[in-house]
Amino acid sequence: MPGEFIVTLGDVSNIPGMFEGHFLKGRSEPRIAMVGRSNVGKSSLINALLQARLAQVSKEPGKTRAIHFYLWKEMGKIVADLPGYGYARAGHDERDRWARFINAYLKEDGNLERAMVLLDARHGPTELDLEAIGFLSLKGIPVTFIMTKFDALKTQSDRARRSKEVNAVLKDMGYGPKDVYWVSATSKDGLKTLTRAISVGKYGDEEND
Repeated sequence: MPGEFIVTLGDVSNIPGMFEGHFLKGRSEPRIAMVGRSNVGKSSLINALLQARLAQVSKEPGKTRAIHFYLWKEMGKIVADLPGYGYARAGHDERDRWARFINAYLKEDGNLERAMVLLDARHGPTELDLEAIGFLSLKGIPVTFIMTKFDALKTQSDRARRSKEVNAVLKDMGYGPKDVYWVSATSKDGLKTLTRAISVGKYGDEEND
């Protein structure tokens, strides 16, 4: 059951007319925010989960500058695709704009279930990732972590080493291994486990595939 595009939020000034209580443009489905650094594979993962080419996949980092909302029919939820952060040409002004824009959205959306923070499995969390995680935590938004491009780690030893590194970093922020899902939009590794957790709303209760 392919997902559908709903609406794009391109500016803070458009927020008041888009939300009414728990409703987004008249839709009551709970929202899941997809958050991640530019080029982390967010669009590819959204398309894989929603079984439709909805999010634009680009080789140019930072191209997504708005929030796109998609109806995930199979899950009965709405995916909010937030702008990527941290692309190379972004200065402090751009980062501040990102924070103001996202903060305004988070304050207005009364039916945001949680944020999925996407991290690149090849590198682990960066300083910008940690800033974004801290930002969401301060807002009281429940966070689940998705390690993308899992297929790029070719050996079990590579995967074990990176898992240990990631768990150590996240432990310092109060999160454990069960808060982390390892997936690949290309090979489909881990997607079933992630969708099962999302479908029942019990994140961290599933073992990875």
